[in-house]
Amino acid sequence: MVLYMEPIKNEPAFHSMLEENFKKISAKFSGVELYKIGKDWSLKLPENIVEGHEAHFASVTNHFLEYSKNKNMPEWEVPNLLAKYYTTTKALETALKKKR
Repeated sequence: MVLYMEPIKNEPAFHSMLEENFKKISAKFSGVELYKIGKDWSLKLPENIVEGHEAHFASVTNHFLEYSKNKNMPEWEVPNLLAKYYTTTKALETALKKKR
């Protein structure tokens, strides 16, 4: 998996900050690679730390079921859940209006 980054401004301070922070990331996650391509950057993640779609879906589902069962949703998740609920219900409302 590769993450591409394009700085808004081509400032040396950004490049220095990115390289310094990358040292912390690469110390924690072996095999992560940072490349500079012109004014842009790419961050390559090794396959052994990339979670595929199915595994990620299973993980999210398990967390949701645990929160539902134990009623212990983390405080930081509440605004995310409200945003997801609003987006999906608004999309359904829009789709039904267009159907008429």
